[in-house]
Amino acid sequence: MPAPNVLPTVVCTRRGTPRLCGVEVPAHMRALVMERTVCPNGNPDCACKPVVSIVGGIDGDGMEQALADFGGCVEMAYGQLLSGDHLLPTLERHGLYMALSTATAYSLGPAHLFCKVLSDRFGLGADMRDSIELAVHEAVVNGLLHGNLEIDSDDRQTLDGFRKYCETIEAHLRDPALAGRCIEVSAVVTETSIELTVVDNGPGYDAAAVAPSDDPERKSGRGLQLIRHYAQDVRIGEGGRELSMRFAR
Repeated sequence: MPAPNVLPTVVCTRRGTPRLCGVEVPAHMRALVMERTVCPNGNPDCACKPVVSIVGGIDGDGMEQALADFGGCVEMAYGQLLSGDHLLPTLERHGLYMALSTATAYSLGPAHLFCKVLSDRFGLGADMRDSIELAVHEAVVNGLLHGNLEIDSDDRQTLDGFRKYCETIEAHLRDPALAGRCIEVSAVVTETSIELTVVDNGPGYDAAAVAPSDDPERKSGRGLQLIRHYAQDVRIGEGGRELSMRFAR
């Protein structure tokens, strides 16, 4: 398998406005850039640091490397740079950020890799890492299937229902407009908590419709119930497209 295309880049601050510089940092300049003393574009008003990798043709190992080396992993896919509003605020707080296309995230199952790098970077215990990974996995799956791919929670209890469900997923993944949608995962760690946010680019939903319920017959909202079991605080925003969860350290 060919190595993924990982492009080191930088976030610059020009006149107080952070932005992606979007240029490769030459090897001989990286030490200077790490000290935030020089801009690769030669702009004297620009303080910069290499904090995000732009990736294409990414695989699991490449994504883990990009996250571990730079703190951020942003995919270039379907002719666009996939990132969102949480990129710069997360990196400014020395957090961890990932933005992938629906197709890539669906094939990689990124929750495990993201939480592995998060655990290694911030020294999380095994129990906390497992709890966070389960919650992030559920949030990502919900964002991909019900958000970006716009797939309803149909009855999958029968063999025929499950077959139709899988066929619908495959059909929607062949649609570039859906497969190219972005899903963001970000994490910010403080002395007392770990705050994670998952954002999809789907049409959103009515959060009240999947409020906590003890009904064992209910077929929707189970992923959200699991997230609420592990996280101390769960908030849904942006019309159902953003799910934030907090874990106490």
